Amino acid sequence: MVIPHLEQVNTSGSRLSVGRLGGLLALFLATAVTLTACGGGQATSAAPIDGATTPTADNTQTSSSPVSPSNQSTGTPINHALVIDLDGATYNALQAGIAAGTLPNLAKLKVQLAYNGGITGTVGQQPTLDTPGWATLLTGAWAVRHQVLSDAPQQTPHSKSVFQLTKAASSGLNGVAVASSGLAQLLSMDHSAGYLDTLADCSTSATASDCVTGQAVQMIDNGYALIFAQYHAAQDAAVNYGQGAAQYANTLTQLDQSVGTLVAETVKVSNSQWLIVVTGNHGLSANSQADGLPLVPESTTFIGLNQSTNRTAGFTGSVAPSTFSQLYVAPSVADVSPSLLAYLNIPQTAASYAMDGAELLGAQPVSQLVATVNNNNSTSANVGLSWTAPASGTINVLRDGVVIASNLPAGTSNYTDTQLAQELTTQGSYLLNYTVQVGATSSAALRSTLSRVSFVPPVPLAATLSNGLTVYYPFSSTLPPIDKMGHSTMVPYAADLPAGAGAVVSGSPGSAYGLLIDTHFVDSNGLEGYKLAPASGFDVSQGTTPQFTIGFWFKVQSCVATNDVPVFSNKNYVSGGNAGVAIGLFASSTANQCGIAFNIGSGGVRADGPTSPYTQISVGQWVYIALSVDGVAKTMSMYALDPVLGKTEILGKTTGSVDLTKLSPFAQWGVGEDGTGSYLMNKCSMTPPYTAGKCTTAPMYQEMFGDLAMWNRALSQAEVESIFLSQKPLSTLLPN
Repeated sequence: MVIPHLEQVNTSGSRLSVGRLGGLLALFLATAVTLTACGGGQATSAAPIDGATTPTADNTQTSSSPVSPSNQSTGTPINHALVIDLDGATYNALQAGIAAGTLPNLAKLKVQLAYNGGITGTVGQQPTLDTPGWATLLTGAWAVRHQVLSDAPQQTPHSKSVFQLTKAASSGLNGVAVASSGLAQLLSMDHSAGYLDTLADCSTSATASDCVTGQAVQMIDNGYALIFAQYHAAQDAAVNYGQGAAQYANTLTQLDQSVGTLVAETVKVSNSQWLIVVTGNHGLSANSQADGLPLVPESTTFIGLNQSTNRTAGFTGSVAPSTFSQLYVAPSVADVSPSLLAYLNIPQTAASYAMDGAELLGAQPVSQLVATVNNNNSTSANVGLSWTAPASGTINVLRDGVVIASNLPAGTSNYTDTQLAQELTTQGSYLLNYTVQVGATSSAALRSTLSRVSFVPPVPLAATLSNGLTVYYPFSSTLPPIDKMGHSTMVPYAADLPAGAGAVVSGSPGSAYGLLIDTHFVDSNGLEGYKLAPASGFDVSQGTTPQFTIGFWFKVQSCVATNDVPVFSNKNYVSGGNAGVAIGLFASSTANQCGIAFNIGSGGVRADGPTSPYTQISVGQWVYIALSVDGVAKTMSMYALDPVLGKTEILGKTTGSVDLTKLSPFAQWGVGEDGTGSYLMNKCSMTPPYTAGKCTTAPMYQEMFGDLAMWNRALSQAEVESIFLSQKPLSTLLPN
């Protein structure tokens, strides 16, 4: 049996006496001989977890034969912690072994379902591999913080390890015994920096598991405050033989005996009480591999403690989950480090907390904390936080250590940070740390998560936008809308249309009000929607070489189920080849999105914006839509500026052979309609009388408009973008 270098250092930094070290070496060699006699496996004589101890009323463990140098102490018991990592031991295998009685020592722990790999689809997601999992176990953070993303060698976590934090608090000796060279390398910087007093690398030992047990026993006997023992035998057995093989089950039985040996040793240490944590790091694939994929089996593991936890979900006996939503109600491997710090009485402050995990002891923290970025890549970017809250305790929310919401009522489960514009002054991508605190005392429960926000600071609304502004509807609390320029009227297509055909709604960015067009309301002649009628000489689409821009904020709460639905048009939109201009709405195969397209025609001849696929816009978001036509250059430019999907801009597309003198076939423009006012009826080739829903080929729809404008010139790209980026209405450029 290979004995690695084991340097013992006490809290003052002096080495142990030669005599004491010699005695330990003799003890260790005797242990090695015993193990070898047993065939190189785990010691079959390992005591059960409760061993010869008798827990007292205050949870202090006593022993009739203490071996610790502190065995004469009679003061308050000192807290110690032992973490045992059984790589490759799966939740299902553990349940089966406990049920069969082959894992009696693990059965004495309070074992819970747990997960590793972060939460899929968030910035915290990480590969379900050994090294990222070890890093999370030791730092309480996901890979977005610790930056260990693979099993590549020579990596160093970027987050503070539990060893660094305990050393900063002078809590005593830290020791690790490892069976994998990869973990030894991962911890080498902590060892070199003095955060880790002993790093015993057993990876070159022919009996690595025995070596880990022997080294950990020495650390327990010598009063180490925090000990980490890592075994890799179960994962090796799974890879070599498969999870269903007898060799894998036998390996788990041997590891259970090792757990019993270590825990029995802790109860011999007088004047001490111990937190025992056992975990499997991560799960395995169906073919028994650690493939790193973000799948439920690979993400599923367990955490076993010798003490009650503040979590009630997922105890042994719970069925292994089949979905992530079922898995994420359980604790995570990231919860181990915060639990160790809490047990070792090393408090963490909310202002500096940077762990994705939370303690499993003491006050109950929030769980399932997730950050979602809304309106990314815009001036209105914000972060929505959601969590599951405990039944009691007021809640504070911090961003990068600063309180942004305080004393939220107990049970609050969400908060939206809309204050980013006050803090972020330059364009860029920001990684923000959000901490949710339950309770306001020193024993408050904490959990953090990161959110990556792409922020665009507000830009000035281009002052030139008042030039050539011919028609402008800022919308108000009353109907019908009024053209602020006085060059047009907007009214329902028919006087007998029900009032619901148009309604006032909350407005687009910077505006209080908008206009809803609802084609569920129609008259007997099939007229629906609103019409915008320019006064004589103010129809921007007229002329031999018309130059104009149409722009407005647009929103739909759900996408249409068919294509060619008019948004804003002065043509008969039954065919895109008909003379006139149209902006249309189209069905989408992507959830929460809708298609938008731009079209001009002169009677059989047409030019279109994107049609295969259509430009996508977000459902439920205010999107800025604009179409410019330059009759001199014979080009058209199209804009769909979306707070979620970003910018889609098609600039200078040729109008082809379209006769630009024929772009004004009707005296009005349809708002949520086409130039006829009877799109649905015309689409189905129906004649009056018409009733809403009579034609199922072209279903009814709802569309919302804000800050609608027309210019008698082609706006520049920068001018259109300034409308979107400034989040201000055009009315701010005009006199009251």
